Amino acid sequence: MIYCILGQTASGKTSLALKLAREFHVPIISADAYQCYKIMQVGTDKPSKEEIQGIEYYFYDEYEPDEEVSVYDFQQECRPIIERYLKENKDIIVVGGNFLYVKALLFNYVFQKEDEKRKSPYEDMPLEEMQSLLKERSIETYHSIDHQNPRRVIRALIQLDEGTNHQDIKNQNDGKPIYPVKFFRLDVDKEEGNKKIDKRIDLMVKQGLIEEVTSLYQKYPENSRPFTTIGYIEIIQALKANQQVDKSVIDLIKIHTHQYAKKQRTFLRHQFEDIQSGSKDEIYKILKNELEKR
Repeated sequence: MIYCILGQTASGKTSLALKLAREFHVPIISADAYQCYKIMQVGTDKPSKEEIQGIEYYFYDEYEPDEEVSVYDFQQECRPIIERYLKENKDIIVVGGNFLYVKALLFNYVFQKEDEKRKSPYEDMPLEEMQSLLKERSIETYHSIDHQNPRRVIRALIQLDEGTNHQDIKNQNDGKPIYPVKFFRLDVDKEEGNKKIDKRIDLMVKQGLIEEVTSLYQKYPENSRPFTTIGYIEIIQALKANQQVDKSVIDLIKIHTHQYAKKQRTFLRHQFEDIQSGSKDEIYKILKNELEKR
């Protein structure tokens, strides 16, 4: 059985997965777009090597920051892992806040065919300009995607160019899971969740977030995929403008993370049928009981 632990950012889903994995010797797949990259320890808030020691932990710390790793790559890498464990009648935990990755892994997710050799006309366009263009062409698509992520905006504009849109792709991929899976959602009050987010970001700054981003930005190309994630993009924009990375930049990271958490909560309310929800402690007790029985 696959046990899929979902929740908004800073809900405690990774620490819960690690606790269960250690108690019951269950492997983990990280459904996260950025924790698969090396070096990016602080900005992705991924568990340390010490925290995962002794646990089979997949899609973690594998790629260089300038490597292009997509949701399709994630699907192709991790489905065989799932199938191997299921064939051996073993349980596995999938955990993460990137629900597109979860859908691509566990559902009959069909990818739109793209011409990888063709350079997009939007590649060199500033994010604000792309956002304005997407608003003009499809306000529904603008609000349904993470429009702070340049690659998501580029993909949406390309889809519109080709006569389709984000909703068409979602409809094409609707369906039932293709594996035996149970979904669990960690519920966090909005205000409490935002406080946890702010506390986490303050801790990340103390742990060296600004220094990490600055070092990576000096070493890797500006269009590297990891630089599109919240926390990196705001600091890089300040560095490009020769501005000091001060409290206003950190506050902007918090605002964007609050907005992302809101999208996560909305997505979780509508995208996973038969999902069991509760506090971190409640979900732990349910999963502990499930794993003990098996």
